[in-house]
Amino acid sequence: MKNTPNTTESEILLRLKAGDELALQELMSRYKGPLAVSMSRLIKSREDIEELLQELFLRVWRNRDNLDTERYRGYLYKIAENLVYDRLRKATREKRLSVDYFTHIIEAYSHIEEGIFGKEMLEVLQRGIQQLPEQRRKVFELCKIEGKSYEEVSQLLSISVSTVNSHITNANASIKAYFKQHPELASMVLTVFFFANIAPDIF
Repeated sequence: MKNTPNTTESEILLRLKAGDELALQELMSRYKGPLAVSMSRLIKSREDIEELLQELFLRVWRNRDNLDTERYRGYLYKIAENLVYDRLRKATREKRLSVDYFTHIIEAYSHIEEGIFGKEMLEVLQRGIQQLPEQRRKVFELCKIEGKSYEEVSQLLSISVSTVNSHITNANASIKAYFKQHPELASMVLTVFFFANIAPDIF
């Protein structure tokens, strides 16, 4: 039986729980893309993402008997979150944690108006920003939070574009260092990134 637009997820999940391997393939075809997008926010290697997705659906298959058909979306994203978090912790132990992880946290400020960050997450990030010198903090907030261009900030603060660029570069470095000193924040960040994708209807 092939996956068709008329095949409901309830049917797929019931077949999956009954041990139908084709149902697993159908579930993968529906969720592999959205899950990969979520993972790619913190994991940049396609090979790593593919490996993690294979592990994710293997876990789904092994635990199919206990699958909650009403909360399966959250279950899939929670497994994805845990797998990415484990991969990042492993990288930390090996002293090769990609700086992209911290860069994505900073870049995500451009989406604040879209509601991705919750109040608690904003407070955490604000603590990192507050450590910056006043002028640098002002430049960072104007560019990253308010979304102004370097040229606009240059005119607004009467400084050169190169100075704006320098402030942003140094601010990014400072905030990355802040997050590296607070690894306990990783779980919170991952949760924000992953579960922001559950609310919209992805079908």
